[in-house]
Amino acid sequence: MKKNILSIMLAAAMTGTLLAGCGSGSGESVAQKADKDSITVLVESGSPAEALAKETAAAFKEETGCGVIIDAVAYTGMYDKLSTEIKARQAAHDVACMDVVWLAAFADAIEPVNGADTSDFLPTLQESGTIDGNLLGYPMWVNAKVLIYRKDLIPKEKVPATWEEYRSLAEELKTDDMSGTTVFGSGSDAVCSFLDFACQAGAQGLVFDKDGNVNITDQAYVDALDFMVENAKADYTPADSLATAATESQELFTNGKTAMQLNWSHQYPAAVAVLGADKVGCAPMIGGSAGIGATTGPWYQCVMKNSENKEMAEKYVKFMYDHNGDYMDLTLKIAGRTSVYEAAGKVAGNEHTTAVLETLSAPQSQARPMVTTWSQIEEVLIGVVESSLGGADVNATLEAAKAEIESIGR
Repeated sequence: MKKNILSIMLAAAMTGTLLAGCGSGSGESVAQKADKDSITVLVESGSPAEALAKETAAAFKEETGCGVIIDAVAYTGMYDKLSTEIKARQAAHDVACMDVVWLAAFADAIEPVNGADTSDFLPTLQESGTIDGNLLGYPMWVNAKVLIYRKDLIPKEKVPATWEEYRSLAEELKTDDMSGTTVFGSGSDAVCSFLDFACQAGAQGLVFDKDGNVNITDQAYVDALDFMVENAKADYTPADSLATAATESQELFTNGKTAMQLNWSHQYPAAVAVLGADKVGCAPMIGGSAGIGATTGPWYQCVMKNSENKEMAEKYVKFMYDHNGDYMDLTLKIAGRTSVYEAAGKVAGNEHTTAVLETLSAPQSQARPMVTTWSQIEEVLIGVVESSLGGADVNATLEAAKAEIESIGR
């Protein structure tokens, strides 16, 4: 099975396949931009951002007279492309759609959003998009893990809400042909699961506490890793947890090989499409000793400071935020506004939006740390999970990781 090697969630595991090259909603290429009659928008190829940018380009031009040139780049190349143009102080893009884990690295090159009405942002999204008091963009969508389960096997009254109920039900559901659940032990998905469980066990700040100190040796992280190790060793999960992440877990679920999973919310409508609404249910994320909690994977639409058409770029990101509900018409069915999720949750097939709202509204749900060194820190945390699931001592592994993260810094 392939490993997920990137930090987020809305990359290959979410879109399935990534398309290379550049596209344009207005028939123009990036090289053709030469005046202020257009803006250039950087999006991930194959993502909902590309699809919606293309669908709305004509409407934006009709409303403002400004064309939209869409530069679609594979996730693996987006960070490098932005880094190169920022270092060169070139205004190749007026607007960039960014993974939250990039915001800290590019904060000085992003124009802060002034006077935005954030009251309709989904819970945690204002916090995760703000650095040094500056909101850096409008949220496009957010993803969080929820419980996805076989409702033809699990009656509503038995849907687990706690760690204990989850373990007990997984053991009860296992058969010779079906596992009770899965454990994410591979790549960035494993890190997000570790941090999910740390939230649920009472972590106050993820990786760093409010004073900026590395806190991964706190009891919440020990409990989180112990929970993962216990599940990975149990006979109710597949033996290859170290090769399992979101995509692999979803394949097991839709192939009838596992009865429930804690997976990204967009996997719910995808599972319904395969198995049918009569067989798939979803519920909020489970809770540990501190209750429900999860870490998030949002994306933001940001105006670049070096834009030569900044006023129109600012109009564009607000225009796209106003059209945020249109994301619910796309494949992943995720968005960034509370009102969009509340409305979507009333429609059959969108039950995951209600589960996400309840999950994100829980006090223990929190964003990953806004630090410039996240990619390095994530690699350390991948090693923590893999080593622990492989049999290493949990406490010793966390102590070593703390020292390494302290040497990396923020």
